[in-house]
Amino acid sequence: DLGFPGPVISGKIKSDASDFQVTEVPAYEPSGTGDFLYLTIRRASLNTRDVVQSLSTALEVQDSLVGFAGLKDKHAITTQTFSLPLAKLLGAEGTSSEFSTSEFSTIEREVRQRLEDVPDLTLLSLNRHQNSLKRGHLKGNAFSILVRDLRFLQPGTDAELQSELHGAAQRLIQDGMLNLFGSQRFGKEGSTLQQGLSYMQGKKTRKWLLDLGMSAVQSYVFNHYLRIRYERGDLHNLVDGDLAVKSDSGGLFKVPEASAEMDRFKAGEICYTGPMFGRKMRSPEGPSRALEQAALDYAGKTEEDFKAMKVSGARRAALVFLHDLKLEWPDQDSVWLHFSLPAGAYATVAMSHLIHLEENSERDI
Repeated sequence: DLGFPGPVISGKIKSDASDFQVTEVPAYEPSGTGDFLYLTIRRASLNTRDVVQSLSTALEVQDSLVGFAGLKDKHAITTQTFSLPLAKLLGAEGTSSEFSTSEFSTIEREVRQRLEDVPDLTLLSLNRHQNSLKRGHLKGNAFSILVRDLRFLQPGTDAELQSELHGAAQRLIQDGMLNLFGSQRFGKEGSTLQQGLSYMQGKKTRKWLLDLGMSAVQSYVFNHYLRIRYERGDLHNLVDGDLAVKSDSGGLFKVPEASAEMDRFKAGEICYTGPMFGRKMRSPEGPSRALEQAALDYAGKTEEDFKAMKVSGARRAALVFLHDLKLEWPDQDSVWLHFSLPAGAYATVAMSHLIHLEENSERDI
């Protein structure tokens, strides 16, 4: 528990896959030419790995050659793009330069036909591009989420509940959401975090498990960094020495004097960043650096501990602004939340600013 004030309304999500709808917002559009086929697919009740395996089997390509920009929820209706090398599809062994335009067209037709027989997948579009999709080739995700069984955690009427939720939504739009890492980052009952801490103490493991565990430790320190700023009254303020990020370009810059940049911060044009400790992470200065040191002290770690684990490190925006947040009421005790988030931000964290998600309503997120 990080101690942030909680909402006064509770509700349930993911009662049905159709209650949780996610659509990728790509970092770029396919050019229409190139050696890779981009398939935009809608699916239900399948995670990203399931889709990769289905594409691999149906199109006779190694699953390691199926590219995607990010992992998506299983219990959801998800629209996501995958990339495949044209020259390796359908058992081919040649290179893309050996294919004529007509041969490319033949391959595309065969891909469409084969995917018609794959259950739970719908091919929405097919295009070409010069490169494979990689993790992180993503601007963000758009969400439409139905919350059912809404109720007050305090005495109140249906009209008061709707008014309270609309007011909380307006505050979230104005102040931004805390860009916290969700509980799924840390594993069931914190198991991934505990594994990461054990790796820092010398336990050996495979690289992908090491990366997963270390990401959990970095995320844990980041979350407590925001808690410390909240406790010191600086959650929605700049601090001298902060490293800020520009909302439009993503560029980092130093803030020697907080007062000089507060207008831009309040307007949502810039935001201070928090630490994801590692070898390449840029550090702030002065009072801002002292806040980060306090987060390290809480975790019982040092910057050198993270560098020794050879994690690269990064800066992460502390707040995310949901300018497109909209509420839609199908009935008195249910509400659709429509919003978009940048890559790496958690939909359930955004929702937790508005609604207390009841136990078991976040399964398999």
